[in-house]
Amino acid sequence: MKLVILGGGFCGALIARKLDKRKEIEITLIDKKTYFEYTPSIHKVIFDPCYLQKITIPFSYFLKRSRIVKSSLLQVTPEFVETEKEKIDFDYLVISTGIEYPIFLEDKKNVFTLKSGIEAVKMSAKVLDAERILIIGGGLIGTEIAGELATKTEDKRVIIVHPHDRLIERNPVKASHYAQNFLEKSGVQIIFGEKVVDHKDGVFITNKGRIIEADVGIWCAGIRWNPFFMKGFPKSVFTDKNALKVNKYLQLKGYSNIFVGGDINSIPEEKTAQNAEQHAHLIVKNLERLKKNRPLIAYKPRNGPLLISLGDWTGIMTFRRLGITGLFPGILKWFVEWWVLRQYK
Repeated sequence: MKLVILGGGFCGALIARKLDKRKEIEITLIDKKTYFEYTPSIHKVIFDPCYLQKITIPFSYFLKRSRIVKSSLLQVTPEFVETEKEKIDFDYLVISTGIEYPIFLEDKKNVFTLKSGIEAVKMSAKVLDAERILIIGGGLIGTEIAGELATKTEDKRVIIVHPHDRLIERNPVKASHYAQNFLEKSGVQIIFGEKVVDHKDGVFITNKGRIIEADVGIWCAGIRWNPFFMKGFPKSVFTDKNALKVNKYLQLKGYSNIFVGGDINSIPEEKTAQNAEQHAHLIVKNLERLKKNRPLIAYKPRNGPLLISLGDWTGIMTFRRLGITGLFPGILKWFVEWWVLRQYK
């Protein structure tokens, strides 16, 4: 059986690791990187570029039989995958290429987005040298970056512009209030109910005409699905936002031999590493069931605990309507990072 996996993030890497020892499965993992990256901690790389080495593990370290192809995708058809290097046919395909974090500004000079550890390293020097930093978006990523800045610098003016009326608004109110109080006590200014719509020469302008001067902007406002590589598929496999539609078994709509896991699929849930891993576990089970002609297992979205860091030792843990704040969530976030990376070593 030929299995091709697109993307080596939390979903793709876990599927490859769990099936790597299966001699009857010929696995090809395609990614632009040669390593697995623990993305929930990449904001720490901004202040410690050497930290990138702690949260990355080469694919070759835990994949002994699988073939690893470092390349960009050109196209994916129902019959084959084409990269910059070659065409690869498959019996089964897993698409787990993730999402994009676009910057919706015409002038992107000194405006960064935190999409990978390499990007964090690139922005590190600019952020550390800046006196005024604007964080655009107060969701999970923006709040965690603000927490790092608030706890690890003293001479910077940090501002968050967030279009909603509270930070991390999809989480319990208690968590939002704790994050806001923590950041404001640490000197962070938070502007609610506005969006940054323009930027030129270090001046950012909101939709309400507010002018904010900043040396660096960190864009944390929105995601985009962009499966540009999908060729020869009907429009019915795409949502109106270009996410890939899946059935209850995580199969691409209309294609029983193609699974879609991680952020790029259309499941209405938080796009987290934890959920991507749940997709991976189910896809592995369903691949095995397909081989044995057994009924497939349906995916059941579930809201697990979510950990948000505010610096190294303070954090927030949310679960449904509950929120736990302080030292314990901060320590727990460290433990989860260690535990996940340990499984790949």
